[in-house]
Amino acid sequence: MSKTYREVELKRLVSEAEDEGMADSGWLATYADMMTLLLTFFVMLLALAAPESEKYLEALSEVGSSMGGKSIADTRAEKAKQKKAMKKKIETIIQDNNLHNDVDVTSDSRGIVLYSRGDFFFKPGSIEILPDTKLFLNRIAKILLESENTILIEGHTDDVPMHTAMFPSNWELSTGRAASVARYFIEEHKMHPARFIVSGYAEYKPRFMVTPENRAKNRRVEIIIMDSEKK
Repeated sequence: MSKTYREVELKRLVSEAEDEGMADSGWLATYADMMTLLLTFFVMLLALAAPESEKYLEALSEVGSSMGGKSIADTRAEKAKQKKAMKKKIETIIQDNNLHNDVDVTSDSRGIVLYSRGDFFFKPGSIEILPDTKLFLNRIAKILLESENTILIEGHTDDVPMHTAMFPSNWELSTGRAASVARYFIEEHKMHPARFIVSGYAEYKPRFMVTPENRAKNRRVEIIIMDSEKK
C-alpha cells in the first residue's frame, strides 16, 4: 500500500513540476514571434534602402510565387511574348501594304519603335497628316488598342533650318508633328490621352549620320510602344 502511495505521490509531484515549467516558459512563444516580426521589419527596411531595388522586387515576386502567384520570371516571359506578337503584327501591316521604303519597325530598351522615313507622314513644312498615312495609322491604332502601354511619339526634322511665321524653328515643327499624330489617335480612335507622351527633337537626335543623302531618313516621326503601362 505504502509503495503504491509513494508512486502516486511521485507522479503527482513530477506532473506539477512539468506544468509549472510549461507555464513559466509560455512567454517564449510570444518572444519568438516578436523577434521574427522585428527581423522581417528590418530586412524590409534594408531592402528598400538598397540601390538594387530590382533584386528586392524579385524577392517579393518569388515569395508571391511560392504562395501560388506568378513569379517575376513568368511575368517577364509573358510580356516578352506579347511584345513579340505586337511587333509581328506591325511587320505584317508594313509587308502587306508594301511600305518597306516608307516605314520601319525595330525595338530597343524602351519598347517597340515604329518610325517613318522622309515625307511619308507630312508634306515639307506641314503638320497635317497625309491621307494615305491616316489609313496606315488606322491599322496601327487597332494594334495599340489591344494594350494599355504608354505611347511615346517623337518628331524629328532634318538639319535644314526652318523659319516661318507658324514654325520659327525646327523645334516647333518637330513638336507639332508629334502632337498631330497623338491627336489623331485620341480624336479618331478614342484612345486615352494619358497614354501619350509627345516630344520634339528638331534636328538634334538623328537616327542616321547627318549628310545630305540622309536628310530624308532623319526627317521622321517615331512611335514608341513602351514596355510600361499608363498609371
